[in-house]
Amino acid sequence: MLTRSAKIWLVFAILLCSATTVLNLMEGRIPSVVLAVVEIAALVVLLVPRRKIGFPILCGCYALSFVTGVYGGLTGGTGLALAIGASAIGSLLVPGLTWVFLRKSLPTMA
Repeated sequence: MLTRSAKIWLVFAILLCSATTVLNLMEGRIPSVVLAVVEIAALVVLLVPRRKIGFPILCGCYALSFVTGVYGGLTGGTGLALAIGASAIGSLLVPGLTWVFLRKSLPTMA
């Protein structure tokens, strides 16, 4: 059973990821768009059929997103520390908060 706060967070995360996907598409960052679409699908799997398989998929996509963010930052002229820092914040925010909201629900999900 998902708590009300977990449901609200998942809807917010889906909206946040959707907005980021549109921005990445407008910037022509196709690898980021593909990863974001899978991330959104994983969030929907957590919310609607309530399957915990969505969480490891989400984490895997964000790990790949971190790598593509660092690579994009470095090839775009950003320094190494800034590229790693910005990518880490973006890649840890959604999976970290998702875990916080779902930590009690994940063991009971199918």
